[in-house]
Amino acid sequence: MLLLSTPANVVLTMIGASKNAITMCIEFLGIYALWLGLLQILDDTKLSHKLSQVLSKPVDKIFGKYDDDTKKNICLNVASNILGLGSAATPFGLKAMQGMDKGSEKATKGMMLLVVINSTGIQVLPTTVIGLRALAGSVSPASILFPTIIATYLPTILGILLIKLIYRKLK
Repeated sequence: MLLLSTPANVVLTMIGASKNAITMCIEFLGIYALWLGLLQILDDTKLSHKLSQVLSKPVDKIFGKYDDDTKKNICLNVASNILGLGSAATPFGLKAMQGMDKGSEKATKGMMLLVVINSTGIQVLPTTVIGLRALAGSVSPASILFPTIIATYLPTILGILLIKLIYRKLK
């Protein structure tokens, strides 16, 4: 272990850590570029519209009825989160929120549900964490799949149920 007893050791440690951080960011950028590119292709080829049609009934049941564009953005937001791409989900979530905005200063039930689903981080494939674990040299970076599914689905389901219960009590 490197002792930080001298200023030279402190500087060397800081430079080494900075180099490691920059290298990891560059490697991680590739993972994000791949997934953001795939999501863009999904949107450009209108497959996102097909996805929203397939998921139309569940989205209507959970969020309520919205126009096709809003529904598409909800689907892409949720799909991005399920793939573990929280950063990629943000633009779709913002567009979905704009589509759900009814012009009042109060959040709609759909808006509250989208916030809960985004906050609980529902994931089937936590690509960000798997990528970080792989970059850090993990022997089995995907070994977190099952615990991640449990840790993200339970709070999501509870959050959805609580929002629906609270919304029902407020009406």
